[in-house]
Amino acid sequence: MPWFIPQPGFLERLTEEEKIRMGTICPPRTYRRGEAIFRPGDPCQELVIVLDGTLKVSRLTERGQERILYLVGPGDILGANFLDANAQYHAEAVCLNDEVRICPVNREQFIRVAKELPNVSLSLCGALAQRLEHLEDQLEAATAPVAVRLGRVLVWLAQRFGKPAEAGWYRIESELRQEDLAALAGTTRVTVTHTLSMLRQAGLVEGTRGTYHVRLEELEAYLEDLAWED
Repeated sequence: MPWFIPQPGFLERLTEEEKIRMGTICPPRTYRRGEAIFRPGDPCQELVIVLDGTLKVSRLTERGQERILYLVGPGDILGANFLDANAQYHAEAVCLNDEVRICPVNREQFIRVAKELPNVSLSLCGALAQRLEHLEDQLEAATAPVAVRLGRVLVWLAQRFGKPAEAGWYRIESELRQEDLAALAGTTRVTVTHTLSMLRQAGLVEGTRGTYHVRLEELEAYLEDLAWED
C-alpha cells in the first residue's frame, strides 16, 4: 500500500525553520472528527503529512464491512504515490479527533520544496527507504503465530498512540473493535477474543474495546520468547 508510510520520525528530522518554511509553501489544513481526508477513488494528487491528531485508514470488504488498515498520527505520511498522475486512493482516511491538522503537498509545491528545502526531500527519501524495510517486516510477521501477530499490534499501538500509566502499563484509547484488531493482525475476531483472554490471564493486557492497558516491556519479552519457541 504505497500511499501510506508509517514514519512518525519524519517531522523530527526537520528543523523548526524548515517546518515553518514548509507551512508557508504548503499551508496546513484542519479537519474535524468524522471528516474524511480522502475516500476510495479520489485522485491522489497530494502528499499528506499528518501534523496533529489521529486518522483511521479503512476500506470496505466485499461484504460491506469496514476493515481498519492503519491508524496514523503526527509525522505519518499518506499519498506517497502522488507524483503518479493516474494514482488513486483505495481506502478512506477519517479523522478520529476534534482537530486534525495536515500539511498537504501537491506536485508544484513539492518541486518548490525540493529546490528551497533540499533536506526535506532527503528526509522524505529516507522515509520511503524505511517503508521498504517495514514491508519486509510485515511479510516476515505474516507467518508468525497469531499470539505474536496480535501482540505486535498491541505493542505498536502502545508505542505509537499509548500513554504511560502506572507501573509500566500503557493506556491505549481508540475506537478499535476486536474485528479491527483481527484485521490488523491478519486473523479472525473469534481468535482475537481467545488470544486477548490468554494475554489477560498472563497479566499482560487489561481492558476491552475502546480502552486497553498494555504492560509494554513484559509483553515485548513474552513475544520474544514465543518467537524463539517457534
